[in-house]
Amino acid sequence: MGYKHIEVKQVAGFIGAEISKVDLSRPLNDDEVKEIRKALLKWKVVFFRGQNIDHAAQVEFTSRFGEVTFAHPLGEPEPVPGFPQLKPVDRRLYEKQYGFRTGGPWHTDVTAAINPPAASILRAVNVPSFGGDTQWSNLVAAYEGLSAPLRALADTLKAEHRFNGSGYQPRNSKFAERIAVNPPSSKGSS
Repeated sequence: MGYKHIEVKQVAGFIGAEISKVDLSRPLNDDEVKEIRKALLKWKVVFFRGQNIDHAAQVEFTSRFGEVTFAHPLGEPEPVPGFPQLKPVDRRLYEKQYGFRTGGPWHTDVTAAINPPAASILRAVNVPSFGGDTQWSNLVAAYEGLSAPLRALADTLKAEHRFNGSGYQPRNSKFAERIAVNPPSSKGSS
């Protein structure tokens, strides 16, 4: 499973790899994109260190992997002006809006959408000297690690993905009103 156009270094047992020998500030060729996709499918989370890209370059890079979606279906906080695909994640915004310093509890990005994005891209602009404890999990490895009876049970389950955001906004806010009018929800097999 070698790579000719990029370098991929595993960083953990079941998830994560660091990709180097690629410059995201310039347009990528089809072979580089193919190999990055291959690494992403295998490792679920990939890291590109030392990249210096702006909003436009991030959207361009993202577009090489499929349709780039709106930052968040409910637009909270508002997307970056001129780049509706980008949602700012800044602890100061969360602290001002919610009164605490967190991006929220454990979650999976936008699964309540009927057609959820295949992946999320997080670009660190200002990296704190401590904190910023974003973590990921490999649900494929978790499923494959289940005992046969638990896996059989999981195979019979159905899921409803619903977004209500009620824990983060006052009930009379515009955000809560938008959710009440059109609550994002999708159903399917687990």
